[in-house]
Amino acid sequence: MSDPTGNTAQQQPTPTELANAAAEEARRRRLGLPPLPRRRRDRGRPVRLVLRWLVIVCVVAAVAVLGTSAWAYFSGEIGPMRGDEKDVARTLTLAGDTPAWADPEQLRCAAEAVVKDKGSSGLTDAGVVTKTGSGFSYTGEWPSALGSQWYSELLDCADGVGANSWAKQVAGAWTLEDPGCLSEVGRPAIAGVLAVTDLRLTDEDLAAKNVAAITDLDSCYARTPAAPTAGAASGYRQVTLKVTAPTVTAGIPSIDDGSAEPTAGEDPELTYTLPVDKGGAEACVEATTKVTYAWGTVRTGEPAKLCGNAAEARMEWRKVNHTCPKGKPKCTYVAAYVDGLAADQSLTVTYKPSGDFKCPGKKPTCKVKIKAGSEGRAQTSGILATGKKGKILATAGSLRATYPS
Repeated sequence: MSDPTGNTAQQQPTPTELANAAAEEARRRRLGLPPLPRRRRDRGRPVRLVLRWLVIVCVVAAVAVLGTSAWAYFSGEIGPMRGDEKDVARTLTLAGDTPAWADPEQLRCAAEAVVKDKGSSGLTDAGVVTKTGSGFSYTGEWPSALGSQWYSELLDCADGVGANSWAKQVAGAWTLEDPGCLSEVGRPAIAGVLAVTDLRLTDEDLAAKNVAAITDLDSCYARTPAAPTAGAASGYRQVTLKVTAPTVTAGIPSIDDGSAEPTAGEDPELTYTLPVDKGGAEACVEATTKVTYAWGTVRTGEPAKLCGNAAEARMEWRKVNHTCPKGKPKCTYVAAYVDGLAADQSLTVTYKPSGDFKCPGKKPTCKVKIKAGSEGRAQTSGILATGKKGKILATAGSLRATYPS
């Protein structure tokens, strides 16, 4: 037996109990009955007592854990956010400065992490959000340390690896072909660069700290680009140049054309329509490739002179309306047309007929002076084409035309 205090040692029998036991033994011997069985010690009692104490300890511990969890839940330490913290987290999740490369769950995760760390009052005091009526509004202004923390949480909340890793996300946003160097530079450093480039910071403390990260990024990704190339198309007293920047594996290429004005296209492919004074003249654009990287670095290549020629001036015979002479109700008049001259340019066209074709007055050659207008076009007066054999050759410098063609 055990005493009320829990002592497992057995109590000693009293004298009365001993006397009664001896009398019972004597009676059983007289009657020939077997002796009473010896009293055995209960060896299982200590084990049961240990188990009982273990149960008591576990119950006390469970009550303590449940109490602590309940306090943490209702105080907002765990479980869904409530009150101002919930409103501030929602405001940050939906803010206009949230990056397009982060998915909604990632934004929510980062917002809750920042709010749990700083609290609604901490973000309000920092000026990131402001109390408006029953809720909060986003100001767009961040202390640099807090802005860096915001992006660090965003990167930390990226889901998974590979295509969903933070380095892959940032590489896509920064037009980098290989995200490997981002991982080497490290998440905290990249978070600082993102904060400086994407947020409106209220101080410049972070900019100086980013120097090492930007140096590493430049070393890995920034390169001097090749010169742009161009395809030329000849037009009437004009040249069309389609200038294209080279393909780059990192950054955004553009074309720096100095004072030239493109007429169409968007970087990195621009079209220039360049007027010239006369046919065959050359027109050029001096262009340079410029590559801009997301962290602010710019690399500029060597300038290239890209040229093309306008269509050459030309001369051709065309039929013209002219009154036929008497006795020839059906006749044909032709004239030499010249296109692509300079404005107000004068020149002399010489006709050299052969065969049945004759100049007026049956001269072997005849000359006609013409003058171009502002558009660079001119024509001779008509000449009667009556011959059936032979031809008329018209020349003016390097220009030539034969009738019939």
